[in-house]
Amino acid sequence: MNDRFNQQLLRLTLLLQLERRARQALAKELPYVLVNETAELIPYRQALLWRKDVNQIESASGVVKPEPNSPYVLWLKAIFAAIDFPQEAPAIFSFTADDVPQDLAKDWSEWLPHYGLRIPLMSPGEISYWLVLFREEDWNDAEIHLISYLAEAYGHALALAQVTSPVTRWREKLKQKKLQTLVGGVILLLLFFPVRQSVLTEAEVTPFQPNMVRAPLEGIVERFYVQPNEAVKIGQKLFSLDQTELQSRIQVAKEKRDSAQTEYLQTTQQAMLDPTFKSKLAGLKSKWEQESTEVEYVQSLLNRSEVVATLNGVTVFDDPNDWLGKPVKQGEKILAVADPNAVELEVHLPMEDLITLEQGAEVLFFSNISPHKPLEAKLNYFSYRASPTPAEVMAYRLKATFVDKQNLPRLGYHGTAKLYGTHRPFILWLLRKPIRTLRLWMTF
Repeated sequence: MNDRFNQQLLRLTLLLQLERRARQALAKELPYVLVNETAELIPYRQALLWRKDVNQIESASGVVKPEPNSPYVLWLKAIFAAIDFPQEAPAIFSFTADDVPQDLAKDWSEWLPHYGLRIPLMSPGEISYWLVLFREEDWNDAEIHLISYLAEAYGHALALAQVTSPVTRWREKLKQKKLQTLVGGVILLLLFFPVRQSVLTEAEVTPFQPNMVRAPLEGIVERFYVQPNEAVKIGQKLFSLDQTELQSRIQVAKEKRDSAQTEYLQTTQQAMLDPTFKSKLAGLKSKWEQESTEVEYVQSLLNRSEVVATLNGVTVFDDPNDWLGKPVKQGEKILAVADPNAVELEVHLPMEDLITLEQGAEVLFFSNISPHKPLEAKLNYFSYRASPTPAEVMAYRLKATFVDKQNLPRLGYHGTAKLYGTHRPFILWLLRKPIRTLRLWMTF
């Protein structure tokens, strides 16, 4: 008898402690208290706080914040809609999978324990919240009777939290006509306040007026002697073309030259004995000179097939393996040799982000290496039409000159450029893309 009395006294004490804890909890802590600390009084495996007026789960036991669009939460919303019986709205209601439609009941065992308990949290005038508990054992009358007292305390705590919420107080103030007029006027002024247009886009540090190295003749790239971004000096080998065909060609030309020389010398000796051979000497000498010229020409092609640097700098090109074995035409660009101290900023501005830019407009470059130290530049070139980028985006090509010539970024650096344009009303800047889309639709 004493043990039973002690248990009842313990439960009554826990009930009073929970009521006090709920009334003292902050508004943002109260949902957590309801779904987690109620287990001290009534054992359960899972608890959910359902807000009826906005149709969402405010809190769930064991998690910080339930994901509103998860399959579990979406399924629970359908379950709660199915057990929302108007005739039993204020009553605590025990339910199972048998009380919901069959298409929802088939997934019950996967998500929830067998027995559920819907507890309306009464507040003055309405029922805005349910506390829903789940466990494997059925609920007895004593537990339902005990939790009915707790439900009233929880309902009053939630109602008090809503009344004292800062958001609620501000909403009440905003309902005042004078304040609404003032706020509307401020918003209107802000919408027409002139702001400086700006846009962010990709940028790269490129060489300024580099020395383009092109294929000296038609052939196949055989070998590279340098790597990308390597320092080179005047006369240093850069790459060479395949010489197999030229080697065969010069060998044949030398044989023809030697044959013509031998024939000319033999005829010269014969002319000393027989004057009739003198008439052939001029033609044979011309043939000898022609073949010698052919040898010199092919030799010059062999020399030109090995390309060397004509100035000091660093090489600018992609992976050498992309060129090896590739046939090239005469004059085709292979690489560039650039002065590392002569760089500029190249920007690709997509057509969709186009803003009004003027010559000398301010540009800030945030490199990927040091984005916290932007470099200032001035716009000096704007292409007159858009062209596709490697990413298949139609964009305008812009170039800018760095202001600080002493702290230039390294050639090849990538990053983000912020372009500053003219001043326009904030509302036009904000709605520039919708206006552009609307204008396209109105042209049809």
